[in-house]
Formats: sequence, structure tokens, C-alpha cells
Amino acid sequence: MHSDRLNARRRRPTFDSMEERQLLTSLLLVNNPSVTEGTGGTTAMTFTVTRVGAPDTSVEVDYGTADRTAVAGADYVRTAGTLTFAPGEMAKTVSVPIVTDSIAESNESFQLRLSGAVNSTIVQGIGTGVILDDDVVVAPKLSVADVRMQRGLTGMRGAVFTVSLNAAQRTPVSVLASTANLTAIAGVDYQAKAELLTFAPGETTKTFSVSVYGKTTASADAIFTVNLTGTTVGLARATAFGILRYGA
Repeated sequence: MHSDRLNARRRRPTFDSMEERQLLTSLLLVNNPSVTEGTGGTTAMTFTVTRVGAPDTSVEVDYGTADRTAVAGADYVRTAGTLTFAPGEMAKTVSVPIVTDSIAESNESFQLRLSGAVNSTIVQGIGTGVILDDDVVVAPKLSVADVRMQRGLTGMRGAVFTVSLNAAQRTPVSVLASTANLTAIAGVDYQAKAELLTFAPGETTKTFSVSVYGKTTASADAIFTVNLTGTTVGLARATAFGILRYGA
């Protein structure tokens, strides 16, 4: 009988079991939120850091963001700091500003990472935030607008053509703009020109300037063209007219 009681005591869980230690230790977890990007104003991603267990102690933990497919400065604002849980506090939030735009793109993500916990153990220290894109995909197309101008009597003036991209892009877009004669003659009425125009990400307009000669004698309008070629995107209007009128 004595040996049975002794064996029963030996089979009981000890106070130093994993379950007992967890009751005395605060555990930290961060969630995986998502937010719609938006096209203007301000948007923020809110991460929630939750504490489990040991509510009567104070806890500190450091946090910081890290890139994945989203890039700090372009898609969100790099954020770092320290969270302090007072006794009784079981959840804290971290707000990360999101950079909004109107560019159609894939959903992107970044992380919030926990480190350096005091009076606690980090059990889920990486939260992944997903930025949900809400922009309509628009096929990129280029167009160039006509220019009508008085050519002047002497000297030279600039005919400034505007080349437009219908939707901002995430990658550069290039197009070759070049002049061609109609009734206006290169070297007589204007200077022939060809230029590669490159739209940086986010840009939607570029200019193409052509030098025009003055003319001292009365004449009919002289016309040349500006043509867009050599691009990988669509062309909504590939040709514009430069219409040169006599007079000052």
C-alpha cells in the first residue's frame, strides 16, 4: 500500500511542466492584416500585437517593418518603435501609413517583425500585411496633339508638341517622336528632329519641341507632322500636325 501511494505521487505532473510555465509567462503574437490601397488621402495598415498570459506584469517589445513585394517609400512608410504593455493591457496596435496611387498593379505585401521582448516570449513574431490594389487596369496608349502657331517674321520659335500617356505606369515607357514634311520643308520652314521620349514611372505627359523659322514674305500655312513610333504600348493618336501660319 505504501509503495502504491509513492508511485502515484511520482506520476503527478510537476510544477515545472510546460503548461505551468506558460501560465507564468507572457506570450506575444502579431496578426496578418490587409487594407485597400486607395487613390488619394491617407490610408494605414493596422497590425495588432496581442499578449497572452501573465496579465499583471509589464511587457515591452520592439517592432519594425520589412519589405516583401511592397517597398518602403514607394508603397508604405517604413515604421519602427517599441510597444509597452502596462499591467492589464493585453493588446496594442501599430499603424503603418500606406502610399496611395492610381496605378493598376498586383497586390503587394510587407512585414511587421517583433524583437527584443522584455518579460515576455515571442511566439508569432512576424505579421504579413497585404496591400489590396483597387485601381482599374487601363491598357497604356500614347497620343500626340496638334500645334498651331504664328511662325514670326524673323528668328526662330519653338513649336511645342505634347505627348500624353493615358494611364500612369509602374515601369518606364519610351516612344520615338520624329518630324516629317508635308507642305512645310525641313531646313526651310523648320528644323528636322527625332527624339526618344521616356516616361518615368508615374509620368503621363512629355513635350517635344521643334524649332520653326520665321518668314518675311506672306505665304499660305505650312504644315509638317510629328509621328510616334518604336514603342511597346498602344498608339491612340500617332500623328500630329504642326501648322505654321504667316505673321508675327
